[in-house]
Amino acid sequence: MIENVGTASLDRFKAEARQLLEGTINNQQEQSIGVEKQVDRVSLGNHPVDDVTYSAPVSDLDLGTTFTMLRDLFATNLKEQGVAALVAAGDGEINLESLTPEEATELVSDDGYFGVENTAKRIFDFAVGLAGDDTTRLDVIVKGVSDGYSKAEKAWGGTLPDISYDTRDALATMLEEWSGQDVEL
Repeated sequence: MIENVGTASLDRFKAEARQLLEGTINNQQEQSIGVEKQVDRVSLGNHPVDDVTYSAPVSDLDLGTTFTMLRDLFATNLKEQGVAALVAAGDGEINLESLTPEEATELVSDDGYFGVENTAKRIFDFAVGLAGDDTTRLDVIVKGVSDGYSKAEKAWGGTLPDISYDTRDALATMLEEWSGQDVEL
């Protein structure tokens, strides 16, 4: 599924996101510095040098702005590819165009829809359902999950976010309890 998506749109998205983030950072630096721009100076010898303090380009306060900017770019990119910005989540839907940082945090929290246990349970129910609740098909389930993680890692450049591995571990535990066998995903 991911392999069918062209890289041109993704590259364009990355470039636009980088430009917007750099523009935001530059605006913040200009506002904090004032009209006069400071430049780094190097002094050789015994000449006094002004102390310079460096700070993170994006502060915690700006994360909301950065999140909103990236969310909007992501939603626009989805629309350009003809992909819906609504995601089914249990009894409701998540609108990626209006998702707030707080809502995103809640979705991946321990009790959130995309939290480790809830996501592992959905994968477990799907896999066991496909296997007809037959524990002798455990090898097929393990192979399918392992292959899925391998493809996801490849698509993400080699490593997934930690929450993905926590979900895989929780799924392995569920499969062990269901089958009575050791499971390594």
